[in-house]
Amino acid sequence: MVRSDYRGFVDVRTHGLPRSLGSTARLPFVGRAAELDAIRTLMPGAEGGRLVLLAGEPGVGKSRLVRELTGGTEMDEALVLHGSCDAAVRAAYGPFADILDGLIRAVDATELQAALGMGGGELTRLIPDLPARAGELAAPAAADPDTERHRLHTAVAELLTNAARDRTVVLVLEDLHWADAPTLLLLRHLARSVARARLLILATLRDTQADRSEEIAATLADLRRSDDVVRMRIEGLSRDDIADLVRHVTGSEGELGELAAAIHDLTDGNAFLVCELWRALVETGTVEVVGSQIRTTRPLTELATPESVREVVSQRLSRLAPKTIDLLELAAAAGPEFALEPVRRAAGLAEPELLVALDEAVASGMVEELPSQGVGCRFTHEIVRRALYDRLSHIRRAELHLRVGEALESDGAARDRVLADLAHHFGLAAPFGGAERAVDYNVRAARAASAALAFDEAAMRLRTAIEIGIESAPERAGTLLELGTASHRAGRASDALSAFVAAAAIGRELGSAELLARAAIGYEEACWRPGITNGEAIGLLEEALGASDAAGDELRIRLQAGLARALSFHGQHEPAAVVRGDAIASARRLGDGDVLAKVLVRSYWARGTTPLEEILEMLTEGRDLAAERGDAETYTEALSWRVPTFVALGDLESARAEVEVLRDLAEGTAQPFMGHVAAHYGSALALCDGRLADAEAMAERSHDLAALLTGRDASGVYGIQMFSIRREQGRLAELASAVGVLAGDAAREGPWRPGLVAVLAELGMEREARRELSKLVSEGIDGFRESLWLATLAYLADACAALGDEEMAAIAYPELEPLAGSNVMIGHGVACYGAADRYLGMLAATLGEVELAEGHFERALESNRAMGAPTWVAHTAYQYARLLLSRGRPGRARAEALVGEAASLAERIGMEALLGRIRSLGVAAAPGGGLPAGLSGREAQILDLVAKGLSNREIGAELTISEHTAANHVRSILRKTDCANRTEAASYAHRHGLASA
Repeated sequence: MVRSDYRGFVDVRTHGLPRSLGSTARLPFVGRAAELDAIRTLMPGAEGGRLVLLAGEPGVGKSRLVRELTGGTEMDEALVLHGSCDAAVRAAYGPFADILDGLIRAVDATELQAALGMGGGELTRLIPDLPARAGELAAPAAADPDTERHRLHTAVAELLTNAARDRTVVLVLEDLHWADAPTLLLLRHLARSVARARLLILATLRDTQADRSEEIAATLADLRRSDDVVRMRIEGLSRDDIADLVRHVTGSEGELGELAAAIHDLTDGNAFLVCELWRALVETGTVEVVGSQIRTTRPLTELATPESVREVVSQRLSRLAPKTIDLLELAAAAGPEFALEPVRRAAGLAEPELLVALDEAVASGMVEELPSQGVGCRFTHEIVRRALYDRLSHIRRAELHLRVGEALESDGAARDRVLADLAHHFGLAAPFGGAERAVDYNVRAARAASAALAFDEAAMRLRTAIEIGIESAPERAGTLLELGTASHRAGRASDALSAFVAAAAIGRELGSAELLARAAIGYEEACWRPGITNGEAIGLLEEALGASDAAGDELRIRLQAGLARALSFHGQHEPAAVVRGDAIASARRLGDGDVLAKVLVRSYWARGTTPLEEILEMLTEGRDLAAERGDAETYTEALSWRVPTFVALGDLESARAEVEVLRDLAEGTAQPFMGHVAAHYGSALALCDGRLADAEAMAERSHDLAALLTGRDASGVYGIQMFSIRREQGRLAELASAVGVLAGDAAREGPWRPGLVAVLAELGMEREARRELSKLVSEGIDGFRESLWLATLAYLADACAALGDEEMAAIAYPELEPLAGSNVMIGHGVACYGAADRYLGMLAATLGEVELAEGHFERALESNRAMGAPTWVAHTAYQYARLLLSRGRPGRARAEALVGEAASLAERIGMEALLGRIRSLGVAAAPGGGLPAGLSGREAQILDLVAKGLSNREIGAELTISEHTAANHVRSILRKTDCANRTEAASYAHRHGLASA
């Protein structure tokens, strides 16, 4: 007879493996030799590690493959750690919490302390009891959510990398398709770290469409970009594999091809279905062994494949004792893995009864024991558990969840990782009873999730608590405020705004000035960073201010600061200035330096009415106050706003210095947002400096760091910067496909239409450019005031100059004229295009106003040279030369000098597009190339080397001249440039674009 219990094939190999990876397979492992060999070749060595994604349909055998691999002898010297994503309870960082918990218990205290590194304290967010094992640790840093998250991810990567220094570490993450968002973000971070460590990450996931969430799809797309990520798809068993399985189970030596083919046809080789079908064949007597041969007693098609696992489960349950059925149903509510003690208490069974029921459940093949010293079980597959659970009525489920929750509760609910389970079970039990506990545990679980930086998880728990019902209005309002904050920190602006509006409504009903104020402040905070300008923030803040006398001075000042920013966002600069002034005065009277610092830092938004010099003073005071109080977040925010203020003032030298400070601070404190900002500032300044390669590298760096941010789309910043760089490089043709999209009907409603015209003109698509420009003339440009207004005017000036369009020039000139003498800055330091007078000169020249244009160009040259912005000096010199050449002989000499200067700078910088336009002028450069201060070409070359810090001897060696000759040249340079020493000369070189990168 065929062996029906398969106990002869139980294979238990645990040698230090996590209990969840111990193999208790009741059927032999067949096939998969190629997959095993492929993964074994990826075992990390000195060259670094890998992330292997094992994908396939449910039941195909991914987990069994992992267990066979980790149970192999090649893993004897490896540290294997396991974590799985739960289908029912998605606890924050669930699998990584299990992995790290396993790690800290697997190594001794000394090794653990060494492996933790500087960021060990951050890990207490995931492992609160870590100090008991590793000793005293610094508290996790308090910062913005992205910084806190990045520091946690860095600490996890550092711990794993250090642990893998002297041994191979294997991380197994199962069922990644059920992962929560924080787990996926951490995995993406680790994928960038595996190359530096002897670390192998094995992650299993379903790749069926039904199991692919937006989060997992985005994660897979991101992981595909890494060379250290290998994706393997696990296919079904072949007919030969199935024949091997049957041969091992039965001991038959006969021909099995027909039977194996029939099983394969009915199951498509799905390993789980193959096993279930074989079990059904045995249990029903459809197959039997006669001698060494297997024969079937009836056609397999009569039994068919278990198309509905639920039906198979129901059939199998019908043959079990009632207490066993109750136990299995209770276990299905408990989860994929379950400890026996809480299940025993929930079932109300004595130990002998439990063991009898458990033995029958195991014999049925529905659950299996976990091979460990602890007592626990798991379902043989989630498909089985789900089929069991789905057959239950809603009220039966609620009753079971209540029993499981109460059993877990009796174990103590102080541990954060138990809170998620309690919240889950009592939440689902709410219709049956225990609603009050469901609310309590969901709120507590939400706070634990927030502490672990899992804000989406926190928001979900808080929403559940609210939906279950919170009777007390003040308590409900407080929970809504927590929900708004969690949603805001998760980057879910719309959800945050809805929660704050609901909290404000309760505050209004209760007549609570404090509730209304906190809701209004939260609403405005959730609006400004995503750039939401719906106007509702103003009304809510004004309402709260009207009732704020009862809310306290600090809340009133915060309301004023928020209202000032909201008004500025809507272009209401004068009332914003009044409110801001009141807030600053109130903060000074209150004598609260913390509040004053925050209000002063928001003065950046006063640019519409307050001179930039005054704004800079307020930002500086706010920075200094924050530094005195150790408020790192306000301090770095002050630095971040000082940079664009310097740029707007035309003080690029100070802006460059501030960016270096900001970049160092961002790297030292692991702040991805500030790192992103510092990099995009650096890119904008590098473009001004004529360092195109650096500008591109920093734009890419900024874009990469933006991927670490939550709820913020930085693609607009990256797009503007790369557009600006590619223009100078003469590589706009590479954007031809994007231009085609921009030229479509859908784009004609967007803010990029003026940029599209400039692109079309520059690519020589003159007819298309004129058509689009004509439409803008007829429609007007007021619609662009709310978005990229200054960029709109700059791009239109470019188009007007290229196409000679007087109609649009007449519209754009008066709009840009108030900015004469200032700098063109796009966004908040996203790009700087130099002196606005250059664009005014181009527009005036298009209108035929020659003298007006000359004045603008002269001022633009002076301003761009003083800033040390050779890129814009070159453009200004070209446009000015173009104007002078149009006048004929009177301006010819000056034009030739300007052409020489433009050509010299463009060639050095690599401005291919401008060089092409300069050549099309057909003008020979004047002697000296238009270099400032009458410098010769050789002197300009030597000045560049002086700016690089070379001594006279080094200059001589570089140029193959004597040290004496080099010294004479340097003296001549100092005399001509009126510089007292080499330091001043180096500064002169940078200001006039004579210093190369």
